[in-house]
Amino acid sequence: MTGTAQQGRIFKNNIFHFLATALLALSLLFAQTGFAAEKNKFPAKPIKVIVPAGAGGSLAQEARTIAPFLEKQLGVPVVLEYITGADGMLAYNKFNREKPDGYSILHFNLPSAIALEFTREKVDYSVKNFTPLAIDNVKTFSLVTHPDRWKNLEEFLQEAKQKKLSLGTTGGAGDLQIRLFESGAGIKFNWVPYISAGESIAAVAGKHIDAMVGFAIVPRPMIMAGKLKALALFSDKPNPILPGAPDFKSLGHTEVPLLLVYGMFAAPPNTPPGISAILERAIKNACADPGFIKVAKETGLDIDYKPASEVATLRTRNYELLTKYKQFLK
Repeated sequence: MTGTAQQGRIFKNNIFHFLATALLALSLLFAQTGFAAEKNKFPAKPIKVIVPAGAGGSLAQEARTIAPFLEKQLGVPVVLEYITGADGMLAYNKFNREKPDGYSILHFNLPSAIALEFTREKVDYSVKNFTPLAIDNVKTFSLVTHPDRWKNLEEFLQEAKQKKLSLGTTGGAGDLQIRLFESGAGIKFNWVPYISAGESIAAVAGKHIDAMVGFAIVPRPMIMAGKLKALALFSDKPNPILPGAPDFKSLGHTEVPLLLVYGMFAAPPNTPPGISAILERAIKNACADPGFIKVAKETGLDIDYKPASEVATLRTRNYELLTKYKQFLK
């Protein structure tokens, strides 16, 4: 073989190895890029919604109602995890330790979580640090009794001033509304704690306790069926959730402070803006879904969507309100 021929062969071999190496590098680059894109895709697996209450309460009902529509928007399963104990504090503490990757979010009542900050020693979270996603509903409390007991609120208050009536409680914002009720009306109840509003309602229906204070959405079916009675709504106006139920303002009892409760979604502290924006958009679209609006109307859920940008203001107002009535928190 001549020197020229040998040099040509070496040149061809070098070109071959160069091209092979380049193709291998390109294939690895495309593979890594594809892997990164798949890795960064959100959501790519089921999302867990932590509910700081039992399965029979209003929070659980709200979460179950909106969950299918969140699945529709996100394209992945939405799994509910109910965590009870310490009025929700165990759930809030656990949520606060979750990874800020968007796969664990919280559905809760804003004032309930803030109230626990003021009253519990083992709280290791602050609602101010939660990443707000959106508010999806608003709720008012109702005073519920057995229909055989009292005709109206006046009869109830008259007896309550003569003796301690038993009242079912489930913690959170409801306890604050009861304290404000006691203070404004000049009465005291014998508090009977329950894990969920469902248990409290069953106790009233079975005449094991005299009354309960809870969100109107939970006892609504039994009230509509005539098995329970709403003596009053802790509101300054009627609520279509319970047609015909009088509100405290129309009854002339303006001395009782009224607590408006927002149900909202949040992600753990330091959740990236890109992920929280996807979750916020999913909640917004779910709240606007005609199917969800229909189901919400049937179940008595009062949809009141508010974006994350408005949550900060409402959160500040709740802190101010609970600070004002801090002496009633226990």
